[in-house]
Amino acid sequence: MKRFVLVNSPIYWETTSEEEEYLSPLGLGYIATYLKKAGLEVILLDCVKEKLGVADILKQISLLNPEFVGINVFTQNYELVKHIIEKIPVKCECFVGGQVVKSIYGNILDWKTSNKLNIIIGEGEFIIPDIVLERFEEKIFCQRDNKLVYKVDKHSQYFPDEISNIYLDREFLKNEVIVNHYGEKEASIVTSRGCAYDCAFCGGARGLNQDITIRMRSAESIRNEIKELFDLYPDLQSIRILDDLFLRNEVSIRQASNIFEEFQQLHWRGMVHALSLANCLDKVEILKKCNCKELFIGIESGSDTIRKRINKVGSISDIIKVISKILECGIDVKGYFMYGFPDESREHMEETYDLACKIKKISEMYAGTFRPSVFQFRPYHGTKLYNEIAQSGIEIPNCLYNASVYTAEGRGQFNFSSGNYSKVSDEILEEYIIKTQKIMEA
Repeated sequence: MKRFVLVNSPIYWETTSEEEEYLSPLGLGYIATYLKKAGLEVILLDCVKEKLGVADILKQISLLNPEFVGINVFTQNYELVKHIIEKIPVKCECFVGGQVVKSIYGNILDWKTSNKLNIIIGEGEFIIPDIVLERFEEKIFCQRDNKLVYKVDKHSQYFPDEISNIYLDREFLKNEVIVNHYGEKEASIVTSRGCAYDCAFCGGARGLNQDITIRMRSAESIRNEIKELFDLYPDLQSIRILDDLFLRNEVSIRQASNIFEEFQQLHWRGMVHALSLANCLDKVEILKKCNCKELFIGIESGSDTIRKRINKVGSISDIIKVISKILECGIDVKGYFMYGFPDESREHMEETYDLACKIKKISEMYAGTFRPSVFQFRPYHGTKLYNEIAQSGIEIPNCLYNASVYTAEGRGQFNFSSGNYSKVSDEILEEYIIKTQKIMEA
């Protein structure tokens, strides 16, 4: 039986002992599931969970001696993944995938490797098994020497159109249950693919991905996955939903309620866009009744000028109104903020800090709590802002760890920088990141 090693790539070159916030590599899990169905022996090497550095990864691949190796790549670890592919110590066929590949496949074609390299644009669970079994039936997108690029979009037979029917063998996600912010045992699920929004800093933006469709899983599919999680982990206490579209309107709120009312022993946490709740605030109480514990909201900036600059829909008043209602209902809120956008001034940053402080004061009036999560803007390959910066002639450096903005255990993975594109100095930028992260300590 041929062996396929899937690598969940790390962001650190060296082995790290820091306890980072962790999310299971569900995307690789789906690919592993369908490779196993195709008759391969599949090993998912979770380098994030196992805290493996580059040398460890290459050693593991050498020991396992697989016929196939697949790895995901991000803007943040591009050079690291390139090094792994170029230094793999065994003769094998390689695969590289991930959201960013759509924008950087031209760079990947320049990688130096004697191994065959398959570059996958789009979702891989259906196409990769057919490539391995040499029964791929579509036209190759492009090719250079031993490197082949494949594209999976809505016109491809390999496009996962009906995601309710896609099965995830969770045995590949060993020890996937984590202890969350509340001390509860938690597992993660995904309920949709694609995005309805067009944020200028995001590679998943709708405008960049018109060649795919937005797809939602059925309530029955979600319910069955939660039941399976309970069968695997009887002491499970919480579910985290890792997509923005689970709560997208009043109908989806009622669907969430119908699903989680069956699991009264569970809390759940999920992402939501402020505008998704702005027109149905009277339904937020329903979420509390079905044990919603916390909602994650991408606030990004408190400046209307910057929000327009980054295509972030929804006004500051929408954000305050929605978050106030969530907190009033006794649901906690985690708000994401970013500093360092192009053209962002100190005045813009002060508006963001003021908004974070205002939400904190609002939270003191209600049962729900608020906590901020703060990042420095990083231009990701292919995004609207990345392209604008590159076209302006500014050189975008590789992502490097920035110890200056380290504020809490588990946040090291977020403290990477690839340039300061704002109108303020690095010192002022870091000051706002740190003091916003610490507002709950005041």
